[in-house]
Amino acid sequence: MTRHFFRLGMACLCIGLPLAALAKPPLTGEALYQKACAACHGVGPVEAPKFGDHAAWAELIAEGQAVVTAHGWVGVREMPPRGGVPDLSLEAFGRAVAYMARAAGADWQDPELSASLLQAIRAEEKARRQALQAQAHTVADQGRSGAAVYEAICRHCHETGVAGAPAKGDGKAWRPLLREGQATLTAHAWLGVRAMPPRGGHDDLSLEEFSRAVADMAQASGGDWRDPSVDARLMRRIRAEIGKRERQLAK
Repeated sequence: MTRHFFRLGMACLCIGLPLAALAKPPLTGEALYQKACAACHGVGPVEAPKFGDHAAWAELIAEGQAVVTAHGWVGVREMPPRGGVPDLSLEAFGRAVAYMARAAGADWQDPELSASLLQAIRAEEKARRQALQAQAHTVADQGRSGAAVYEAICRHCHETGVAGAPAKGDGKAWRPLLREGQATLTAHAWLGVRAMPPRGGHDDLSLEEFSRAVADMAQASGGDWRDPSVDARLMRRIRAEIGKRERQLAK
């Protein structure tokens, strides 16, 4: 099989075809929607604009393709980064967004068909990341306890397990998360991970309050985690993990 593929590849080179011609064609926006987006944008309890809902998409379409694609890619409101699929490329993600927008009345093209559009999306992505980083240092700690933040923000998903969120008090669901360690889990959740949107979908939440809420849920689920906001060393570790994760996501 390997020799056959090698001969086929050499034949492609001899007649001027790139080896990429042997690869499978990229998934269409529709296929990507079915694979990664339908769970939230189809039916379901998550407050995402539903497929084909012109009214729900109107405001987003007005923001423009570059802005909506870039913000969704980084994570915005209840939208996790990259739609919760870490190995998804920006081009593929952009095709899925364009497909959903077209179903809601937009005239959006697949981003890889336009170099200027892709450039605009990447510029918006950079601006969004910079804005989130700056905001993280300006939002003041309001002093709410972890339990209070959980009741106000986290309970929506972590009480019933919406979108696969580990329910508070479910030791089995939390066990692999607890093994990641407090600094790593808090930092990754802060930036958005799997189906978790950045900052729990609340840009006005301080890192200290967010960290206390994560610790509160972990404590209720079998973890011996302390309040990070009263431990300067732990907060430094969390911020270091955030920086490391930001560099990974920016690649």
